[in-house]
Amino acid sequence: MRKVIVVPIDPTFKTTWIQSGTHQGHAVWQSPKAKLGIHGTRVAVDFDACTGCLKCINVCPEDVFIQWNEKPHHPKADPVHEVACLECLACELVCPVDAVLVTRNPSETDTLSALLD
Repeated sequence: MRKVIVVPIDPTFKTTWIQSGTHQGHAVWQSPKAKLGIHGTRVAVDFDACTGCLKCINVCPEDVFIQWNEKPHHPKADPVHEVACLECLACELVCPVDAVLVTRNPSETDTLSALLD
């Protein structure tokens, strides 16, 4: 059995990564260590960390994500409709590898703080 190492999305990506372009209307962020980068800004998905389980797609009440297939059998959840996000944080909560980050109020730093508001 292969052991999966979970590396959560970098919460500082907007200040430490470079916006390298756009994809389907949302920003793509790159760092020297990233192959695929982070897609989205308000609702961000680390494509290198995303395992393609698509749980975020199934739980999102606003259809923020679409399934994107970079390669056959390697789907990613792409936040193409991030502007529709209600900030319910369901996508963050169901992601088994912490590859999703929803930006809320600038003073909020994590999901637990947001839920306790």
